[in-house]
Amino acid sequence: MQQIAKQCTGWAWYLANDMQFYVISPLFLISLWRWPKAGFSLMGLFFAISFTANFAITYEYNMDATLESIFVKGANIPAVVKAWQDYMTIIYTKPYTRLSPYLVGILLAYYLYKRKQNNSPKLNLITLSVGWIVASSVSLACVFGLYNHKLTLIEACFYNSLSRTCFACGVAWVIFVCVAGQGGVVNSILSWEVWIPLSRLTYCAYLVHPLVLQYAFFSMRRLLEFSHITMILHFLGLIFMSYVVALITSLLFESPVIRLERLLRDKFKS
Repeated sequence: MQQIAKQCTGWAWYLANDMQFYVISPLFLISLWRWPKAGFSLMGLFFAISFTANFAITYEYNMDATLESIFVKGANIPAVVKAWQDYMTIIYTKPYTRLSPYLVGILLAYYLYKRKQNNSPKLNLITLSVGWIVASSVSLACVFGLYNHKLTLIEACFYNSLSRTCFACGVAWVIFVCVAGQGGVVNSILSWEVWIPLSRLTYCAYLVHPLVLQYAFFSMRRLLEFSHITMILHFLGLIFMSYVVALITSLLFESPVIRLERLLRDKFKS
């Protein structure tokens, strides 16, 4: 609890995780490249470690499966806050519980590399259809499968151990078919040029959007009456303002540093 209270930007916890994953990624990449059998064995070992860590922590501390399941427990605010803080500090933000999706990305990159190297043919219609059905079903189940469903402790253990990995596999399938040139309308939407400037602002938007949310919520002087249209308007407005602030932040801080780095790189190359 004290750890959360002392954090300046609590949402930046994943930056530390991502840096740790980046540091150890050569361990997997080099082993897959030089010794594929050893590389796959190492990947399997770390998948098992992540699965076991999620399962054991959830079981030992009687953790919930999602943050939503914590907030619907009741009106006992202190108990809800305590459960939320424990969930965040014990399991949600730990690198050993978050490693599996990163490993899925490494495996996807390796598979795409081998397909290109071997000049593999495109998928047939049956394989493509089954892949879309399975990937969509698994991904949607991970996100919406717990709606109005209370899990037992063992079910929560399996959900925490598998949900992020399964969702990452669903995203990996979308990336795979788009790179392979078989994404169809999905690839057309994701490749739309309008996303390019927004994609360059995503990191800054990630850093500043909680500040926009906090400012908006703390500025309210009365309660809101819930309705779907109200939530949609707030959602769109907050996204717009988050990207406006991200643009300003990028122009003031990120873009000058990137430009300076590019100039130095070009100078050393010449």
